[in-house]
Amino acid sequence: MKNLDKILIKFLILSLILFVFSLFFSKNGKNTPKAIDSAILNPRHSSEISQIEINVPYQEDGSIIFKKQGDFWLLEKDLPSGEKIISQADSAIIESFIKNSSKIRKLYKVSDKSSDYESFSVSENSGIAVSFTGNNSKMYTKVHFGHSDSLKNRIYFRSEASKITYECENDFQQYLTTETNYWSEGKIIPEIKNPVQITVKMNESSIAQSSKMKRLDEKSSGFAYKSNTLLSLRHGQIRPEIAINSANYISTLSVQDGSGRMAKLDFFKKQKGEDESYFYRKSIQPSPVDSQENTFAFYSEKSAYEISAWTYEKIVQTVLTAE
Repeated sequence: MKNLDKILIKFLILSLILFVFSLFFSKNGKNTPKAIDSAILNPRHSSEISQIEINVPYQEDGSIIFKKQGDFWLLEKDLPSGEKIISQADSAIIESFIKNSSKIRKLYKVSDKSSDYESFSVSENSGIAVSFTGNNSKMYTKVHFGHSDSLKNRIYFRSEASKITYECENDFQQYLTTETNYWSEGKIIPEIKNPVQITVKMNESSIAQSSKMKRLDEKSSGFAYKSNTLLSLRHGQIRPEIAINSANYISTLSVQDGSGRMAKLDFFKKQKGEDESYFYRKSIQPSPVDSQENTFAFYSEKSAYEISAWTYEKIVQTVLTAE
């Protein structure tokens, strides 16, 4: 038995040595793709990007477009129903995507044959296409992203201008989606930064006449707390405006900031049996100092936002309830 144990131990040690050598040679051998240092998007164009489009060809609603308008990014999404959603996008996420795409990284060539596109899922019909366009309406690059390798943490891709398929570090996966909830600005009134006046007008018969309208300003008790609470609240799913057609109007919230910009939120409630859904529609009145691009962004918005009953009650109570 002792001799058998010694043989087994030697066998295990030899196997471990061979495994280590195999890892070493797999990284340094002839079969390892040679790397080049480059970027998905040329870094010199990163500050010029004014439009990004993501298209997932195998999804019915798999397309979304982002357009820069003044200080804001707008997302546009066409729905299978024929309706259209236009909403404010999360600028921080978009800027992060542009920065990530402009990063110099190691690119590993895996094929230079178009016949291999399908095996890597980088064809027109199987790859997730991302295009970056500049201020001059010139498309700087269009990339088709394919399969990802979780073991190596890499993703396959190719540029539309080339037949070469590469793989690189997969720090793109979170951006390769057309979900509006991921890309949208989650706060209910992100256009307001420094509130100076808040007004709520109720339309519910159960509320006493004296409580149907209330206006707060900077001199009101607890104004800073109330305004910060409102600005921190977030919406849920983004819907087309048609979502509120059969809903009942219940109240309006108006918030003005120090620049003179005004946000108006009309709230609606839809009753389906025992279930209640709350929505709001938003309109922004620009300030005298807002640029034409900002004004265009405000007037372009075309969406209904779903919120929870808790969020709606928080909005109403924050303004109507004394500190």
